[in-house]
Amino acid sequence: MLGNSLLLLAALAGAVLLFRRSDAAAEAPKSQLQVASLSLIFLALAAMGRLLLVSVDQDIVTLQRLLDNLALYAGLPLLVTAALAMAMGWYWSKAGWGRWLLALFALFELCRRMGLGEDYTLWLSVVMAVVLLVVAWRQQGTLSRLATAIAAPLLLLSISAPALMVAELADTARLLAQAIAILLLSHALLQQNPRTLPTQ
Repeated sequence: MLGNSLLLLAALAGAVLLFRRSDAAAEAPKSQLQVASLSLIFLALAAMGRLLLVSVDQDIVTLQRLLDNLALYAGLPLLVTAALAMAMGWYWSKAGWGRWLLALFALFELCRRMGLGEDYTLWLSVVMAVVLLVVAWRQQGTLSRLATAIAAPLLLLSISAPALMVAELADTARLLAQAIAILLLSHALLQQNPRTLPTQ
């Protein structure tokens, strides 16, 4: 319960701060900040579901699985992609972000149907960690770079600790690692200067 509560608070705080910052941003960083905020809402919904949906009813269990999948296979990749787009100065339209979200859904479903769910989860977490290291290298400011670089291994461990570690990591520790990673990445995104990003 503690881990989910901390994750919920971290995701909601990040979502609110990023969305508020997007109001004053130019078009390019505005869409990136709003997408990052939306992705954190996905994470918050999953954490809230784990706190509130405690019934063993099959429909409730299915709903919780859907929320968890939304957070892991769409929310986190969307957040990392938004951070990469901001660091690289890329601009995607809202339609482009929508297509990317649909592609994430399709890729997850394809791997699930092929029985590659565990492998996909591991490789997705590795790719996101590597992308965050690239983001850290491209970001402005030492503190932002350090925050993003620390977030990368924390996110990796929070997702794929069972596959990467010999000793089992407690669920609370994994959720705490993810909450810290979200806070660090949100802080790094808030510190970026949107005026340096081109609009198209």
